[in-house]
Amino acid sequence: MYQPEVGTLEGGTQQVSSMGRKYRFSWDAFSEGTVKAIAHANGYSSYLESDPLTWLTNQYSRPDEYFVERMKSTLEQCWLPDYSGTPQIVEQLIDAGIGPLGNPKTQMDCVAYVRKCRNSKTVRLRLLEAMLRYGDQDRQPDDPLLFPTDGSVPRFAILDPIKQPVDSRQPYDYQIEAWDQLSVHFAESEVTKVFQGLLVMPTGSGKTFTSARWLMQNVINRGYRLIWLAHRHELLEQAAREFHTLASFATQLEKLRVRIISGIHCSTTQIDPADQILIASVSSLARRPDLIDKILADPKSFLVIDEAHHSTAKSYQALINRLGTIDNRRILGITATPTRTAETERGTLAKLFGNRILHDIPITTLIERQFLARPLPVRVATKAEVEAGVTSQDEKFLAQFHDLSEAWLQRIGHLEERNRLIVDHYLQNHEKYGKTLIFAIDVSHAALLTERLQARGIKADYVASYRLDGEPTNNRERVHRFRDQASEDAIDVLVNVQILTEGVDIPGIQTVFLTRPTVSEILMRQMIGRALRGAKAGGTKEAYIVSFEDHWERFREWQSPLALVPDLVPPEPVDPDKPAKVVTPTLVSMLPWDLIRATAAQMASQGRGFEADAFEAIPHGWYLLSRDQDGEDVYQVIAVYEHQHSSWEALLKDLWARSQAALETMQADTDFDDFFCDSDYPLPSQHDVQKVIAHRLADGDCPEYNDLVNREACDPYRIANHIFEADLGAKAQNTFTEERYTALAQAIYPSLRDFRAAIEDALYEIQHPDASTRSQRAVPIFHPRPEETLQPGPHHNLDRVMIKVLELASGLLGLDRPLPQRHSVAWTKRLVKGWYGQAYWEPGQPHGQGKIRLNRLLDSPDVSEDVIQYLLWHEYLHLYLQQGHTSTFREYERRWATYQECDRFLDNLNERFGVQFW
Repeated sequence: MYQPEVGTLEGGTQQVSSMGRKYRFSWDAFSEGTVKAIAHANGYSSYLESDPLTWLTNQYSRPDEYFVERMKSTLEQCWLPDYSGTPQIVEQLIDAGIGPLGNPKTQMDCVAYVRKCRNSKTVRLRLLEAMLRYGDQDRQPDDPLLFPTDGSVPRFAILDPIKQPVDSRQPYDYQIEAWDQLSVHFAESEVTKVFQGLLVMPTGSGKTFTSARWLMQNVINRGYRLIWLAHRHELLEQAAREFHTLASFATQLEKLRVRIISGIHCSTTQIDPADQILIASVSSLARRPDLIDKILADPKSFLVIDEAHHSTAKSYQALINRLGTIDNRRILGITATPTRTAETERGTLAKLFGNRILHDIPITTLIERQFLARPLPVRVATKAEVEAGVTSQDEKFLAQFHDLSEAWLQRIGHLEERNRLIVDHYLQNHEKYGKTLIFAIDVSHAALLTERLQARGIKADYVASYRLDGEPTNNRERVHRFRDQASEDAIDVLVNVQILTEGVDIPGIQTVFLTRPTVSEILMRQMIGRALRGAKAGGTKEAYIVSFEDHWERFREWQSPLALVPDLVPPEPVDPDKPAKVVTPTLVSMLPWDLIRATAAQMASQGRGFEADAFEAIPHGWYLLSRDQDGEDVYQVIAVYEHQHSSWEALLKDLWARSQAALETMQADTDFDDFFCDSDYPLPSQHDVQKVIAHRLADGDCPEYNDLVNREACDPYRIANHIFEADLGAKAQNTFTEERYTALAQAIYPSLRDFRAAIEDALYEIQHPDASTRSQRAVPIFHPRPEETLQPGPHHNLDRVMIKVLELASGLLGLDRPLPQRHSVAWTKRLVKGWYGQAYWEPGQPHGQGKIRLNRLLDSPDVSEDVIQYLLWHEYLHLYLQQGHTSTFREYERRWATYQECDRFLDNLNERFGVQFW
């Protein structure tokens, strides 16, 4: 355990322990109204004998981070409006890049700003810090408040290496191997003046200890200034803790100055030229290049990037490019997953680190050598309808914060069948699962699961920031009973809420239950990591990772949480009796494959002749939304079809050109209608549009489009066209088909026979175009050139024209009664390429019911009403017959008196404007 000496801190304050000065907190400083509101929000009742102040003091003598998490809305209502330090809290949040865009002026503007901030760790710690300072019995007006609010290492300390206890941890052989390789390259760099490379070590292997000790002995001791970059507060404090613990290895220094820089630690302005170790968030340094340029350009600066696969982001590259010249640069990247980035960015990642991996320790090696437990994934389908009751506020929260709202989580936590399944699954496997740690949704969910387990005879308890029954938490005592299985009151199952995700050492955990829905890679790694200690490290040989997977229809990215950590949890073993699953590049695997397969199955279910159309469920590319938000990685993939691409590009261009005021007043519904009103099926998800808007509001970079480059190679229509044009024989055709049966094709067609049937279907359509079932999709033109349009309208009233068409249609169809108007008809908002008109109907609807849209291009004085009538007749026939361009359809179509003249006009127009199809 690290025990620093008494050292002088900035501002002349004396640090008396690793925790800094403990503030003597009292609720007396808060107003009576604030105390009452907080007490009632925590369960106080006027029927109790004690008054609110006494009750609150007895129950919560000193608030902590989890107290603030529950009380954020109450503090916003009753304390922040009158607290004079609220503007300072907002300034700190803005400096940390937290919260909405804007610059609040008044007190109430500042309160509104805090209210709009996600209830994240940064926000909680800023509020907690303010509360502790406000309630300090000994506070002074100019006190710098330099102490860690969450029990972590100091933000800044001056250590005497000689007086620090020696770290007694013995390195494993693979860590010594890493040191040897790093030292070899460092020796080279003494001659070449360039140190560039990656250290690749899997999660749970001790990569922070490995790199920190080598850096202390070989870099700090040689007089270099170390700049350690990370993107999460937890990573910063983990690194700082290691450097404090290893301070005794800085044998060549009299004093060691270690400073943490982030939105909740020291500010960039506090950096001192004498600091030897700067542990900083990339966002803090990126915002102040004026303060760090000289430090980065110093040839004695050594840059380390934790989680280096993030370094392709613009903020990282901007800092790296300031690090001296390319011929005099020292940079080390540390990562567990060097390939977890877009294909287009991998070259950039390699170039940043000199195209060199200095040492790579595969996770399989550490599992085989039993330093890590072998993860055994168990996927339990709950079939829970977790989207029931979702509100617009829930959706807005999800888009903005990349997480489920508290109300949404509470609904999931109270799903009776889901909870019964969790308990029953444990009971059915309790002998195999052994010591089990359950990660619950919230405190009420943890208490409910614990109660159900205890009722079934299981020794279980839960740890959380508070107890529903009002009893003392005693988390430390409960963790001890879970850790020590030899004690009489040992616990077999411990249910946890935000307490044991990191920083608590419990050897021998055999199983973790993942019952809280998440798309956070960080949270997944923390939860799974609780069980990954191997037998040689005092843990287990194998660990069960039990994922409870709910039914997601609209929000498919939540469907398969274990896919977030493919390096820790390998894919399911191949079952020869089951259809093959897609094996695609890492990023492409983030596409919504469940939805893609469901869409493909729906197309294929239409019967014979639709086999090739099933492939149209595969998108043509994607956008990757990647940002750091409140210290959390956000990765969101927007799947894009070819016909949607122009609309997405127009939306992105518009969003990134908007002013701050326009961004704050925008509405996702309006933007969706404005840019995608002309989009054909499949429509983009409105949820995806909300995610892009939230990404822009979070100041994310404008995403670039990525083609699904291997799509064309296995497209049945393209394969059929090649076979037809090259006139391949049976043998050559079979060989060519087998070569094109790629992993992507296997995602849609479970067998080679199915794939061949799709190609045969496409070949038939090439030879019989009138029997084609393939839909032509419109591509909106947002800014047509003058030569791309006719004389502008509006000119034709479609409703009036359609009445005339229906009068004529009755006779053309041989009916003695007028046709009912069961359909709607409208112009597209913009010019489109792809068709002149399109009819939409649903199978099973009455004949003639549906929707007709005509291309805005034709709403012109240059187009006669007769042509418009003929086109409406053509589209109405689709609705009436519910058929494509079959021979029957063509027979009826040609009953129109002037069909030849109209066809000729439209064909000539197509040649002029390239509409392509109608």
